[in-house]
Amino acid sequence: MTLYTLVLWFYAVMVSLVFGAGVYEIFVVHPAWGRKPPESFAGFAGTSAGRVNIPTFWVPAVPLYALSALAALGLAFRAGSLGAALIVSIAFAAAALASTLLYFRPTVGRFFETAGGNTPTQRLQIEVDRWIRLNWIRMGLIAISWWGALSALARDG
Repeated sequence: MTLYTLVLWFYAVMVSLVFGAGVYEIFVVHPAWGRKPPESFAGFAGTSAGRVNIPTFWVPAVPLYALSALAALGLAFRAGSLGAALIVSIAFAAAALASTLLYFRPTVGRFFETAGGNTPTQRLQIEVDRWIRLNWIRMGLIAISWWGALSALARDG
């Protein structure tokens, strides 16, 4: 097994984890915290027992996803195995990560850290609904990234 194959496997595992966790959040977590803000934010803010601490998973997962994508890209290039599926996967992963850093993480952080702040409830609900709708697009990017990683793994792994 080459280093490239090992890193490609790790990347495929990471994108699978991110995709699976994202799907879980869409169907379980987002309906819970988005149903009636700011009251529905209460169970997701802080780290005390009985509360969900979302960053505990995402803080290490996102950098590992990004770094494994870059490592797979670099090693594929070096090994001469740079296929279209891996390029597409990493391009879509980069788009998903950029949107996470530029919009999703700061916005959800504001929701939870300030419990919506002084934003009127109706405006806050609009912002939460927008965040949830845009997240479907981000999950589409991650799904394509997942497909590309698995396709590359099938070819080179």
